[in-house]
Amino acid sequence: MALRRYERLAYRWFGKRSEVAVERNPRLRVTLQKAHIYLRPEAYVAAATLTSLLTVLGTLLPVLLLSILIATGQLEVPFRLLLLLLPIPPVAGAMMYLLAMVLPDVRAATRARDINAKLPYALNYLATMAAAGATPEQIFASLAKQPIYGAVAHEAAWITRDVDLLGMDIVTALGRAVDRSSSEKMQDMLQGAITALTSGGDLKTYFANKAEQYLYDNRQDQKRFLDGLGVLAESFVTVVVAAPLFLIVILSVMTSLGGSVRHTVLVGYTLVLVVLPLAQAGFVVAIRAMTPEA
Repeated sequence: MALRRYERLAYRWFGKRSEVAVERNPRLRVTLQKAHIYLRPEAYVAAATLTSLLTVLGTLLPVLLLSILIATGQLEVPFRLLLLLLPIPPVAGAMMYLLAMVLPDVRAATRARDINAKLPYALNYLATMAAAGATPEQIFASLAKQPIYGAVAHEAAWITRDVDLLGMDIVTALGRAVDRSSSEKMQDMLQGAITALTSGGDLKTYFANKAEQYLYDNRQDQKRFLDGLGVLAESFVTVVVAAPLFLIVILSVMTSLGGSVRHTVLVGYTLVLVVLPLAQAGFVVAIRAMTPEA
């Protein structure tokens, strides 16, 4: 895939260092393939480096402007606040770089969840095609044209591309798909299909048995998800509903007994504007990560 102008510029500036970083992290190449990010690892690392530097510059300018205003006496800000603002640019740049390095794993995991959720139904389709006497090449080519199967159809499209455009035989194309897929279930299914093809086995029976196996696995995953969701709901009520109310009552009592009103208001604002939104966002992320179906 051709690089965009931004990526070409990043590779021109940071290509040498990116090659060294990729040599230290050979797993990145495989992760990019599984995430279907169509960039060479060197170009990806270079783009991540440039983005991190731009993030540092973007956060450094407001800090410098604030420092100038304070130095010229146009703005009065506590010195402690200025000290807290100084580490923001390098921290923001480091977080952006780490986010870029983690992004392929996140996308690969998302694809794996989508594949695992739709694979049993795609296998029933494959079994039907095999029962109709279609060849393996025709089976996967037909699956690639069914967008209802999501990432499974996308994986089948890559297999068809290897066969039709690159001239590979179906066994070699399936082997490449095993290395490329982010789903262990998809890898297991494709490896079994290779064994069935090379040993003269019946693909219809194989696909039907795999569909039944993965449907059972999906039902078990859904059951575990519902059990975990019940525990998470109880935790949500305790942490996000009951605990803040209890804390507000305690703060009110302490204020009525002579406590500092200023500190009470500060704690209340922190609780309402910071703690509760972060807690709710944490539960949303946890539920999203637990959900078996993407």
